[in-house]
Amino acid sequence: MTDVDLEVELEIHMSEEHVTARIPLAGHVTLEWLRSYHKLAGAKELPASAEDYPDRTWIVVRVPVIAGRADVMATMDAARASIDEVDASEQGSAATASETEAIVREWWSRQRGLRSK
Repeated sequence: MTDVDLEVELEIHMSEEHVTARIPLAGHVTLEWLRSYHKLAGAKELPASAEDYPDRTWIVVRVPVIAGRADVMATMDAARASIDEVDASEQGSAATASETEAIVREWWSRQRGLRSK
């Protein structure tokens, strides 16, 4: 399960138009996880991305300076919730792969049974 590393400080970068928050994750994620996060963020029109660096993976959220408090909080919450959504979708994919493998093995057993008749 992917988790935010609360022992590492949040990084904030400011410009005249945006505040960019870099949220540290505990360790690294897979390339597929990164792709899934990008895809989910895009589908939600969430100004967030996941970036992997040698030290760890970061969730990068960019919010407009003119956004109100409620909008900023909602954006940050959505970026955090998306971590769990990607994890859940990956777990669902693993379960599906296991189920599919079982079906393929069942098919193979049937083929062997047909051959012996």
